[in-house]
Amino acid sequence: MATKNTILTEKDSRLLEKTLVKYSRIVQISDLMEIFTKEYSVASAHNRISFLNKAGWLMRIKKGSYLIIDSITSRSFSDMSLIRISNSLQKESYVTLSAALNYYQMFDQYTKKITACSLKISKKYIFSGHIFKFSKISKKLYFGYKEKREAGQIICIADAEKALIDYLYLDKNIYSANLVYEKIVKHHKDINIDRLQEYAKQSEIVTLQRKIGFLLENANLNADKLYEVIKREKSCSRFTKNSKLFNSKWRIYYEDSIIRKA
Repeated sequence: MATKNTILTEKDSRLLEKTLVKYSRIVQISDLMEIFTKEYSVASAHNRISFLNKAGWLMRIKKGSYLIIDSITSRSFSDMSLIRISNSLQKESYVTLSAALNYYQMFDQYTKKITACSLKISKKYIFSGHIFKFSKISKKLYFGYKEKREAGQIICIADAEKALIDYLYLDKNIYSANLVYEKIVKHHKDINIDRLQEYAKQSEIVTLQRKIGFLLENANLNADKLYEVIKREKSCSRFTKNSKLFNSKWRIYYEDSIIRKA
């Protein structure tokens, strides 16, 4: 990332401000060219954009995509900026896990890793010290997100309930299981429990349905809808490969640390 303290000319400052007003902070080269060619020739506009990139006023996210730095001191990123950057890196994706829970004020730890579910290939980008991870999921699991308008731009972000399910699907470890239980216990009034069960049912993955049902029941919350789905299943599931305790109702192996007092 460029760190020069180059002072913007009045013209460049005005053009960047116009771009911000129309497109917000994340822009495509075509957006910049649309604004800059109003006062520069095409060749000069390309040169000026390249100069602003090198001077640190435009940060390249990927080929043809930039983040506008609207003041020389604003090189840190808000949670919303990180979500918009993730969405811009891969169009068919929605942000989930910690970034989504943070958006709903259910996650209070700062993280430099932004995870998204995608219909394309799994991929990882590193941008300005942040890791943007895209996990490919099947089309039948690509649901439970909303398009929201924030600061003039559309963002795609998982519902809180889907973010919890994505944790159990994407990260099959003790940390994720414990985190989901903790969020269910602490934020059960903010979580739509019926929607959580419906999303688990919609996944059509028995192990996910068992995990959510088991966690809801241990949090003293209703899990009847999920039990009706899995009660005739004779197979068994595991939270992790190391799970040894067995719950006969949900036919799932678990670890005691998953449901310790949250």
